[in-house]
Amino acid sequence: METKAEYQIWDTIVNSAKTKFDYKHIRAMFKKEDDEITDKFLFHIIAGFACGENHQTISTNLFNELQSIHFECNEEQIDRFIADKHVKFSPEIYATYLAFSMLEDGEDVDNITEIINNLLKLDK
Repeated sequence: METKAEYQIWDTIVNSAKTKFDYKHIRAMFKKEDDEITDKFLFHIIAGFACGENHQTISTNLFNELQSIHFECNEEQIDRFIADKHVKFSPEIYATYLAFSMLEDGEDVDNITEIINNLLKLDK
């Protein structure tokens, strides 16, 4: 189970990614604007790349997950959005990979949060 501090790590990473593109565009991509789903969508992309998934796998998985909750979207839209995100989100992808590794190794969550914050500040 994730703690509040772990959620803060993921929020920090997603919020950093939001600054790298037109966030209103992605919200408009969905027929029903929903910040929670949009944030989960972004995190799924970042975590997918951090875990070594390829573009097509991430796109297909996202489309299937969104369809399973009856969230209308177009797979082509998802595919186009993801197209350059492995480059644009590279600091966030690395931060996610690092956080996953550190959590798995039992590192202190507050220490991980500080490291992730510092890492993403360097990118600004």
